[in-house]
Amino acid sequence: MRDPGEVLGGGRLRAVMHERRRGLVAIALGTAAVLLAGCGGAGADEVSGSGPAASANSPAEPSEPAESTERPDPAAPVAPLPPGAVTGVVTNVVDGDTIDVAGVGRIRVIGIDTPERGACGYDSATYAMSVLVMGQEVTLVPGANDDADRYGRLLRYVDVGPVDAGLSLIEDGWAIARYDSRDGYGPHPREEVYVAADLAAPDLGCYPDDEP
Repeated sequence: MRDPGEVLGGGRLRAVMHERRRGLVAIALGTAAVLLAGCGGAGADEVSGSGPAASANSPAEPSEPAESTERPDPAAPVAPLPPGAVTGVVTNVVDGDTIDVAGVGRIRVIGIDTPERGACGYDSATYAMSVLVMGQEVTLVPGANDDADRYGRLLRYVDVGPVDAGLSLIEDGWAIARYDSRDGYGPHPREEVYVAADLAAPDLGCYPDDEP
């Protein structure tokens, strides 16, 4: 059998053998790189916490809050009006105890008295009533012995929501409790409260005259 070196020549043979060795080395290096890459990936997973074991021990990502299914309680039902009561919007304040209500007419507040035009306290009492009721929807509640006074004004309590406008003026000293059982007009349902408020109210030095 002939020596391969005789066919290819010494230099050519050495070159071929050298190329083969380079190829083998490249294959070996490639295999090692693949193996190292596999190990490195596992290690990276462990370091970054993205592997199965790490994710099992790491805290869970906060989830989006579930949309609440609760609904606000429905508004409380409106309390029924007292017998004979009506509502309306105040369009004019004549003075501290007299107002005009759209669709109803002129109203004289039951159980109170305030200064008349030109008298001490008139402006303040009128202003106080205006602040309470002007442009507001009020509830007009009957309670006097008569439905109307001698001037044809309807006799009514005037409530603005939970606020008794007549009582408010008494408490602030701009009205007095009057036209009740103590002076011949007969009792009214809120008389006791009005009289007690009058006794406790500040004395502002102005007193209504005899004009109702």
